[in-house]
Parts: sequence; C-alpha cells; structure tokens
Amino acid sequence: MSSSSKISVIIPVYNEADTINSCIANVQRTCGENYEIIIVDGSVDGSTLSAVNYGEVLLLASPPGRAAQMNLGARKAKGDTLLFLHADTILPPAADNLVRETLRAPCATAGAFKLGFDTTLCSMKWITILADLRCRLERVPYGDQAIFVYKSTFEKMGGFPEIPLMEDVEFFQNIKRQGLEIVILKEAITTSARRYQAAGPLRCALRNTFLRMLHLCGVKPATLAKMYGRKGKE
Repeated sequence: MSSSSKISVIIPVYNEADTINSCIANVQRTCGENYEIIIVDGSVDGSTLSAVNYGEVLLLASPPGRAAQMNLGARKAKGDTLLFLHADTILPPAADNLVRETLRAPCATAGAFKLGFDTTLCSMKWITILADLRCRLERVPYGDQAIFVYKSTFEKMGGFPEIPLMEDVEFFQNIKRQGLEIVILKEAITTSARRYQAAGPLRCALRNTFLRMLHLCGVKPATLAKMYGRKGKE
C-alpha cells in the first residue's frame, strides 16, 4: 500500500448532530492528506446531515441500520482503503499513516485500533483491558474500534451482512474463514463512554458478553438486537 493511497473515512450516523462536527474536525487533524469523509445518515429527518458545517464532505441519506449505512458509504467511496468510524470516536494522531503502514504488512488485509474510552473511571479501565484481551485472542474487533479494510477485500467479502446486530462480528469472522490476516494495533482510539455510563458500565459489559456468547451459539441477530435494544437505528 503506497503512502499516497486514498483512505475513505465512512461515518454512519443516527441523531449525531451534537457530535458530528467535532468528529469531522478530528479526522481532518489526524488523517493528513489524501482522504475523504463520507457521512451516511440513517435518520428520517436527516438532522445530522443538516448540522454539518464543513465542505468537502460527502453527505448521504440511507435507510436506518448501521450495516446498510456503511455498505452505502463503501459503494460511494473512492479510496483504496475503507475506515469505518463512529461519530463519537476520536482517532489517534497520524491515524492515516498507521492504517497505511499496517496494511503494507504481508498478508494484512484488515485491522482495527485498540479500544479506549474518554473516562478515567476504574470500571471502564477494566472493561478496556478485558475488551483488548478478548479482541487479541479472538481476532474479531468490534465496530467501535475504527475498523479498516482494503476496499477490494470488502467487496470480495460482500460487505457487511445487513442484519440488525453483530454485522461487524460476522464480517470479520468471514475474513478469518478466508484465512486472511486481521491486525489489532497497539494504538488506541478514544470512544465515548456515554452509553456505558447511561446504563451502567458493569451492566453493559455483562450484556455485551452475554449477547456475544449467544451469537456464538447461533442465536439469530434479530433476536439479539431486541435484547440489546437496537432497532436498526444505531
């Protein structure tokens, strides 16, 4: 992967008017040159797109559902590499160089950053440690880790399965089944702990672990989404 290759930063959003401009500013600070930003809004009123204060950003409206939004962004992307970013997640410095250097490694086709949160709460530190351990053992990162992949690989895999939950997990499991390498960086992103704090860190961690176990046991994503509380909108 050359240093001049283009990175398409795809940001699926739903009611993120309060965070979207700070997210765009962070991408501009951390991605140097030769990148594009694609925002895909799954809300009915397009409120997030209306809040964008930056030019040179591709704005797309989509039916709700994170997988559908990300797939639409990928179809419109002009970059060789796709980086999927949540609106409440902050990339580390020189993120574009980290992605390019990672994908230059032999056999590497996809990867993700280490998980981090914007809080010093002890409970969240433990969640971060356990999440990193799970990810490195399983080699299946979650979507809030700013996952990235060659566009050619993404297309070969058929994109994200358009299911209401675990679309990121199933995508990376598919990559693993093809014998392709997934790299987990030591550098961390910083994502908002707002959802953990709203529902309780321990409760959220236990719920997510339980849902992952049910997914491994073959429970349908639609059933998991009902248990999680996602209605195809986040």
